[in-house]
Amino acid sequence: MASQTFQPPSRKSLTLSLTWFMAAGLCALTIENVWLDPWLRANFPDFPSLVPEPPSPLWLLTFAAVGIVCVVLMVGQILLVHRAGVSRNAKIIAGLTVAAAVCLSVIWFLVTSGITHAPRLLS
Repeated sequence: MASQTFQPPSRKSLTLSLTWFMAAGLCALTIENVWLDPWLRANFPDFPSLVPEPPSPLWLLTFAAVGIVCVVLMVGQILLVHRAGVSRNAKIIAGLTVAAAVCLSVIWFLVTSGITHAPRLLS
């Protein structure tokens, strides 16, 4: 009789879960601020803007939070790449998600900061 090797049950990585959660939140913030808010203002003129105005304290706080989340996402992705218990596909998909979230946060900064060259850069 061949003995079966013991394999522990697969657990979900906390790093992977946090990476997905923070990347999804950052993407949702960017999509709301960059695309959804202008659409709402164009279709419903009385609807209040959801984008903080630069350089208000709320905008600076949001900018700091987005920057911190980007740094934590990149550190989490580095830790995730070196983790043995996570599949290669999960690492690749998480890496692409982190890259998209960081790129979207740069677009958010350009659009909401009031930089006049932002529309030319995005077109």
